[in-house]
Amino acid sequence: MSHSKVGIVGYGVYIPRERIETAKIVREREKKRGKELEKVLEKVRHGLLLREKAVAGHTEDTMTIATEAAENAIRMAGISPGEIGSVTAGSESKPYAVGTIARHVASFIGVGENVFIADLEGACNSGMQGVSFIDAEIRSGRIRYGLAIGSDVAQAERGDPLEYSAGAGAGAFVLGKSDLIASIEDIAPYSSLFMDFWRREESAVPKHFGRTTVEAYKSHIIGAIANLFRKHPDLSLSDFDWITFHQPSGYLPMKTCNALTQDEIPYVGDSSIAERMRLTEHDIEKKIKPWLRVLDTGNTYAASTMISLASLFDKAKPGDQVLAVSYGSGAYSNATWFEVQDGIEEKRGRTPTVMDYVQRKSEIRIDTYHDLIRERLSRIKRRLEIPRMVGEIEPVNGSYFSLSLCKGCSRIYYPARETCLASDCSGPMEKKRFPRFAKLKNVSKLPFKKRWTSNFELLENNKMLFVDADVSDLKPGVRLEGVIRRLDYEGKDGLILYGIAYRPVFREAVAVVSKPKPIAVAPTQYA
Repeated sequence: MSHSKVGIVGYGVYIPRERIETAKIVREREKKRGKELEKVLEKVRHGLLLREKAVAGHTEDTMTIATEAAENAIRMAGISPGEIGSVTAGSESKPYAVGTIARHVASFIGVGENVFIADLEGACNSGMQGVSFIDAEIRSGRIRYGLAIGSDVAQAERGDPLEYSAGAGAGAFVLGKSDLIASIEDIAPYSSLFMDFWRREESAVPKHFGRTTVEAYKSHIIGAIANLFRKHPDLSLSDFDWITFHQPSGYLPMKTCNALTQDEIPYVGDSSIAERMRLTEHDIEKKIKPWLRVLDTGNTYAASTMISLASLFDKAKPGDQVLAVSYGSGAYSNATWFEVQDGIEEKRGRTPTVMDYVQRKSEIRIDTYHDLIRERLSRIKRRLEIPRMVGEIEPVNGSYFSLSLCKGCSRIYYPARETCLASDCSGPMEKKRFPRFAKLKNVSKLPFKKRWTSNFELLENNKMLFVDADVSDLKPGVRLEGVIRRLDYEGKDGLILYGIAYRPVFREAVAVVSKPKPIAVAPTQYA
């Protein structure tokens, strides 16, 4: 493939703090099985290879988790957000049916208006498909840098086996031509009309044909690798130091690995290609199993391959050859060949690693899990009602977020606006600034009798919402960092309102930042 070293300049992930062991869900859903329950648990643990999953909190959705992953990617890249020329976001769990994740994230992180924007379909393949599209835009000379995001809060019907793996997470890659972490050597697709899994318009959860997905997954993963090898007659799987596949569970990538150890490789008619696609048991143990992040996060859908690839890059060395094969039901696969570059050593440590996020966790009870799932699937209340910890803060540096509060309709606008979006609302608008880093002055749980208090009212009175923490973590004087969160929504068909919340410092605490350019404060967005 002809190229002048286009590749990844920076990468970042986000994994929600809340986790639940898969066994807890299985015990609850399958409790009528009696003596058969332990067999079901054994199948889930050692057959499907599922251990625990990440669960999005009350203030998190696909946009907020994508935002933190994108911030991390830009920080690692060491560029200004204003240098980004294109943003794509792949997802199956869009907060708006009409209204893009990509534009929201671009505004939240300070990317300007002169930028290409697209949300991508393609199920779980859509995150890596964005990498392919951004790669092509850079090669064409149209843009200098691009941002590809995969982000999902996976959905599943209560009691469906999909529920055992449906996790939450985001991955983001900044692509460019200079200071590369890894060059993209080539990308090969494989797709066919194979509807093993789908979600109809207005349906809250997907449907699927169960084991049909095994054939769909294997045939498309193998098909994409075969197409890559068809373009490169001297390339074989043994040439790769590290390999990762999309991870709906641990079972499917391992099932595909097993198929690639056979004397006859399925779905490949050309024996000269099939011979180069063979894996050994040693390859599987050394090159593939270390990156099974599904064991820690569950199936993060469009983010799955990006998170496992980021986990791999966290450990990779310059010169390593890497193969990442994504998959999305419907069905689509991309086989992407990377070569790790020298730039990875300089940039390592600027942002939290995948394992930093994996280890930053809080185990939740099954009743808390039910509350989170119920709220996410219903969305019928006029306002978001959640248990909250609130309090006061004081700034510790001169960097600020800016948002607007509309006094006429009680809407929160982030980034700040000059006027309300509702043309019949006369306002007035109050612009407020909140520090990016702060110290805690005081905190308390919002009393039950004040549960109707909106986050708008809290911000109006300079009371802040605290997230990703227990009360014991919030002592006076503790250092805090601001994060973008979903603060409210207007029933099931109104606006979703985003703004600032605070948590104990995490990113700055674990990252050793050398000299990356700062994340710019998002500018005012005008209609």
